[in-house]
Amino acid sequence: MPAFLYRIPFRIYLIVIVALALSIVLSVLLLTRAVSNAYQMRETELRGMTDAAISLLDDLQAKVEAGEMDRPAAEATGRRLLETLRFGESGYLFALDNNLVVTAHATLPEWVGTDKSDYADVKGLKLFQEMREVALRDGAGTVEYWFQKPGETEPEKKLGSVQQFKPWGWFVGTGAYVSDINAELASMRMASIITLIVGMLLLIAVSAVLVRSVTRPLAAFVESMRDVANGRYDTEIPASKRHDEIGDLGRNLSEFRDKLAESERLAAAREEDRREQERVVTDLGVGLRALSEGDLTRTIDTTFAPAYEQLRQDFNATVDTLNALMGEIVENSTEITTRAEEISGASDDLSRRTENQAATLEETAAAMDEMTASVRAAADGAAQVENVVREARGNAEQSGLVVKEAIGAMSEIKKSSDGINQIIGVIDDIAFQTNLLALNAGVEAARAGEAGRGFAVVASEVRALAQRSSEAAKEIKTLISSSSDQVESGVALVNRTGEALTDIVERVSNIAELIGEIATGAQEQSVGLGEINVGINELDKVTQQNAAMVEEANAAAVTMKQEAGNLQSLVARFRLKGSAPAVARPRSPSAPSYKPDRPPFAAMDAPKRAVNDSGWQDF
Repeated sequence: MPAFLYRIPFRIYLIVIVALALSIVLSVLLLTRAVSNAYQMRETELRGMTDAAISLLDDLQAKVEAGEMDRPAAEATGRRLLETLRFGESGYLFALDNNLVVTAHATLPEWVGTDKSDYADVKGLKLFQEMREVALRDGAGTVEYWFQKPGETEPEKKLGSVQQFKPWGWFVGTGAYVSDINAELASMRMASIITLIVGMLLLIAVSAVLVRSVTRPLAAFVESMRDVANGRYDTEIPASKRHDEIGDLGRNLSEFRDKLAESERLAAAREEDRREQERVVTDLGVGLRALSEGDLTRTIDTTFAPAYEQLRQDFNATVDTLNALMGEIVENSTEITTRAEEISGASDDLSRRTENQAATLEETAAAMDEMTASVRAAADGAAQVENVVREARGNAEQSGLVVKEAIGAMSEIKKSSDGINQIIGVIDDIAFQTNLLALNAGVEAARAGEAGRGFAVVASEVRALAQRSSEAAKEIKTLISSSSDQVESGVALVNRTGEALTDIVERVSNIAELIGEIATGAQEQSVGLGEINVGINELDKVTQQNAAMVEEANAAAVTMKQEAGNLQSLVARFRLKGSAPAVARPRSPSAPSYKPDRPPFAAMDAPKRAVNDSGWQDF
C-alpha cells in the first residue's frame, strides 16, 4: 500500500472525510424523513377534512332515515355544505357519484353534472378513476396528481384524499397543493447544504490545525530521537512541558533518552566488567590447568579487580592448603611404609619364635614320654627308682625351664600384638585424616568446576586408597585381637603346665622319701603325666594357631606396605613448593620390638588399651 496511507495527516483527514460523508448521509436521511413526515401530515390534514364532510353527510342521512327530510333534499343540502366548506388558502371539497359524475365542486361549479371518468392530468393519470378505485378498495385513500391551480397557467402537483359515502354512492374528495411542502423542503435542503459546507470548512480548518499540532511535535520528536539514536543524549526533547498527550509523549521520550543514556553507560561498565572477567577466567584457567597437572607451586600473583580479588586469594589459599596437605600425605605415606616394614620384620621374628616354641613343645613331649616310661619302670623295679627319680627330676626341671621360656615367648608375642595394635591405630588415624583431606580436596575441586575435574579424580583415588588402608588396618586389628586372645589362652595353659611341672618336681623329690609307696606314687604320676601330655597337646595346637595368625599378620603387613607404595606413587604426581615433584622421604626403620636374648618372665595381663576408632566409624 502507498506510504501516505499510513501517515497521521491522511488518517486525520480521512476521519474528516468520513465525518462529512456521515453528515451528508444523515442530512439526506433527515430530509427524506422530513418529506415523508410532511406528506403524512398533509394526508392526515386532508383525511380530517374528508372525515368532517362524511360526518356532515352522516347527519343528513340520519335525518333522512328519521323521516325528517327526504333524500333529494338531503343531497341538495349536502351539496351546498360541501361547496361551502373551505380550509387553508385554497382548500375545498368535491363529490362524485359511482359513475364519476361531479355532484359538487366548490371552485368549478361548471363541472357539476358532468362525467369526468375520462379526465386525465398532464401526466396522463385518470385521477377520478384512480380515486374511485382507491375508495372502493380501501374505503379511503390518497392519490397524487397534477392539477391547475386557480389563477395559474401551469399545473402543479397536488395530493388528493378521497373517501366513500356508501348511503348515497358518493365519493367525497379534497386536495391540496404540495408546492408549499416542496418550498419548505427546498429551504431545509438549502439550509442543510449551507450547514454542511460551513461544517466542512470548519472541520477542514480544525483538522488542519489539529494535523499541525500533532505532526509538528511528532516531527520534532523524530528529529530529537534521531539525534538520540546517533548518541547525542544531551538533545532537548520538545513539548515536554505541555499538559496534553503530546506533553506526556515528550516526557516519556525524555525518560527514554535518560534511560538509554544510562543503558549506554551500564553497557560500557558491563563491557569493562566482561574484559575483567575474561582476564580473571584466563588467569584462573591457567592456575586450574596447572593444578589439574599436579603443579601445586603455581599461584596467581596478578591482582584482580576488587570484586574478584577475594577469588584470587581463595585460589591461592586453596593451592597453599593443598600443597600443605600433599606434603603431609607424603610424610604420612613414608611413615606408613616404615611402619609396615617394622610390622613385617616383627611378624617374621614372631614367626621364628613361634617355630622355636613348637620345637620346644616337641622336646617337652618327648621328655614327658621318657618320664612316663621311667615311672612305669619304677613300678617294675625298686632298684632303679633312685636313678629314674633323679632323671625324672632333671627332666622335670628342664621342662620347667622350657615352660618359663614359653611363658616369656608368649609375653613377647603379647607385647608385639599390643605394638601392632598401636601401629594399626596410627594407620587407621592416618587413613581417616587422608580420607578427610581427600574429601575436602574433592569439595574444592567441585567448586573449581570443569577445570578441577582432574584434581577431583586424584582426590577420589586418594580417598579410595585411604579407605582401603583403613579396611586393611581393621582386618589386621581384628586378626591381632584374635591372636591376643589366643596368646592369653596359651599363657594360661603354659602357666598351668609350669604349675604341673613344679608339682612333678615336688613329687619326684618326695619319691625318695616315699619309696615304700612307689606303686601308688607311680600310678598317680602316670595319671598326672597323662594330664600333662594333654596340656602339652593343647599348647601345641595353640602354638600352631599363633603361627597361622602371625603369617596372616605378616601378609597384611606386606599388603599395607604395597598400598603405601601405591599412595606414594599417586602423590608423586604433585609438585610441591620448595621441592621437586612429591617423593616420599625415606626414613630409617625403627628397631624391631623383639629382643632376642631377653630372659623369660611370667605372662602379663592382656593389654588394656584399645585403639580408639570411634572417629573413623563416625566418618
